[in-house]
Amino acid sequence: MTMKRETPIDSRPGSAKAVPERTCIACRQVKAKRELVRIVKTKDEGIVIDIKGKKPGRGAYLCNTKECWESGLKSNRLEYVMRTTLTREDLQRLKEYAAKL
Repeated sequence: MTMKRETPIDSRPGSAKAVPERTCIACRQVKAKRELVRIVKTKDEGIVIDIKGKKPGRGAYLCNTKECWESGLKSNRLEYVMRTTLTREDLQRLKEYAAKL
C-alpha cells in the first residue's frame, strides 16, 4: 500500500528552498547566482555575456561591479577559467559591458 503526500516537501512551514550560489572569479566571494553575471564560451558565438544564465557552454561568473570586471579581464583569470584565449572582439565586447557598470 502506497501513501500519497498531500503537500510537497518544499511547502512545509519552516522549510527553505536552496538558493544556487556561485563564486566570482575576480574577488572570490560566494554570492547567489542571480547576483552575478555569467560569461559563457559557446561553440558558435565564442565568449558572450549570458544575462539569463541559461546558455549551454563553459561558464564563469563575475560580480556586477566595475572593479571585478576590470580585475577579471586584466589578470587573464577569465582566460584561465574558460580554458581559452580571448580574441580582440571578445575582449572589446566584455570591456564595453564593463564600462556600462
